[in-house]
Amino acid sequence: MPTNGRSFRVIDTGIRGGRANIAFDQALIDAHKARQIPDTIRFLRFRPSALVGIHQILSHEVRLDYCRNKGIEIGRRITGGGGLYLDEGQIGWELVFHRSSLRGMDLGETTRRICESAARGLNKLGIPARYRPRNDIEVDGRKISGTGGFFDGDTLFYQGTLLIDFDPAEMIAALKVPVEKLAKRDLASARQRVITMREILRDDLPDLSTIYQGLLEGFAEGLGIEPRWGEVTRHEEELADRLYRDEIGRDEFVKMVDAPEADENLVSATLTRRGGSLRADLRLEGPGRTRIREALITGDFFVTPPRVIFDLEAALRGVELNDAGAVTADFFTQTPAEFVTLSPSDIRDAVVAATQQLTFVAAGHVLRGHRIAAAQPHRPPLVLLHDALGCVRLWRDLPERLADATGCSVLVYDRWGSGDSAPLVPSCSAHYLREEALRSLPDVIKAAGTQRPILIGHSDGAAIALMFAGAYPDQVAGVVAIAPHLFREQRTVEGIAAQIRDFEQGDLKARLARYHGGKTDRLFGRLVDAWTGDEPRDWDIKGYVGRIRCPVLAIQGTADEFFTRAQLDALCELVPQQIETLLLNGCSHAPHQQATSAVVEAITRFIGRVSRKDDVAAVPSFT
Repeated sequence: MPTNGRSFRVIDTGIRGGRANIAFDQALIDAHKARQIPDTIRFLRFRPSALVGIHQILSHEVRLDYCRNKGIEIGRRITGGGGLYLDEGQIGWELVFHRSSLRGMDLGETTRRICESAARGLNKLGIPARYRPRNDIEVDGRKISGTGGFFDGDTLFYQGTLLIDFDPAEMIAALKVPVEKLAKRDLASARQRVITMREILRDDLPDLSTIYQGLLEGFAEGLGIEPRWGEVTRHEEELADRLYRDEIGRDEFVKMVDAPEADENLVSATLTRRGGSLRADLRLEGPGRTRIREALITGDFFVTPPRVIFDLEAALRGVELNDAGAVTADFFTQTPAEFVTLSPSDIRDAVVAATQQLTFVAAGHVLRGHRIAAAQPHRPPLVLLHDALGCVRLWRDLPERLADATGCSVLVYDRWGSGDSAPLVPSCSAHYLREEALRSLPDVIKAAGTQRPILIGHSDGAAIALMFAGAYPDQVAGVVAIAPHLFREQRTVEGIAAQIRDFEQGDLKARLARYHGGKTDRLFGRLVDAWTGDEPRDWDIKGYVGRIRCPVLAIQGTADEFFTRAQLDALCELVPQQIETLLLNGCSHAPHQQATSAVVEAITRFIGRVSRKDDVAAVPSFT
């Protein structure tokens, strides 16, 4: 350990509750800014706690009832990032120091230096850890430590967690981890994504003091500092107690960010970027709903200082919708802010996307959507149709990736009962696929002014796209059917039964409510009604599919838990001249989420071929 670097005090505050630990975080920052404490490294541990990031929507991230019943404390961090579950099987490490200690680097470079230093310390303990941008430390691609931080003036606060002996089952139970499909796979998926020191070292797992020493040596060598053990001051404890009592420990602080229910005065958009997920909700006012009354910007991103987002929300109040993008850009020009991987333009894009949310009335129901403009207007437009339990947000970044790869315009919308669209009303027909294909989708295409689109549908959306293409064969340039279904199989019955169990006994309902809110029960109930029962379930799809004249690309995962290769075989028999198929090994019912690059590449090639055959667009007529 070096002896000529800048001295850092080292403290260990032991095991505390989540809110108490966060209050101590803020006390460290305040005391350091006031020059009442030196640069400091803190080690900490947690009683079971579920903690959301400063900008996250509480009800979207935490299973509140489960945590209350299990005595798991729920808190809100003062840093950005995603939800965390913490308990005695993990340790936390934190650095609070002056910007000049690392020669005034920006947050991105500082993140890299700190994470590389922590990884260096873990290597000294026999853990082959490496830094992975944006802010993780991994072993063979599996996460062993997550980190995050921010500057508050010239004080940097940076923290991380280290998995020592951790059970992902508790994390899955406490948090609504945003894995996008069936909850029954989440535990296996979580175990594949994370790794613990116990798993690597087994019986050679060192004690806490040895782990602390290894990390300190890594920080010393990587940051050029000299850690020295010290004591927690009485002033820090008193300040932390006051912060806990007056702010951070209060339920009002924890609940300060929550999602508004969708209504006619709210416009929203979600963008997924490599640096995090962004959501903008704008509550409108005025005779034409053209002025912003309230703005809410949420997500798992990191920005410093964190309050810059709250200041932006205040700056957007009273702004005309058409000016929101410019006001956001001007705000960041005048307000210093640093992002990890994201940029002010990403925040602006989310705000602008919200202002441009589209509203349709289709088959008598109000639907919400978004359109990405075409970079190459001569290419056919794309219309995306999500699955039975999906919505615009669950496409993640696929619409943007398709727009970038193809140059086509992309229209995405929440089907009736999903996302931001109007809720289902009883009683919903088991033949809803046919009704959406023949009544709702034609209205959407008309309202959007879209001509001869390529329809890209997933599961139920694929069935809707295929039926529409058969009913209106001259009005479609092509169909991409992802995990299509034409009829029910025994595997379907078993898969739906598993979903019902997850919904009733697991956390599938909680995960769906993250996207559909109060619409969740009816949406899932329609799925159950449509797919269960003794009568056949084919919705007369084959009769429509046999009339398709446009090219079709059908994509299926070999591990689809609902349908077998028999679906593709039946589709090939019905449209033998027009169809191409793509089987993706190991992918389940959502191959566009598990093999996104391969799916985007296949769709891009398909669109290129369709475009060459479809240079002259016809005018649609749904009569």
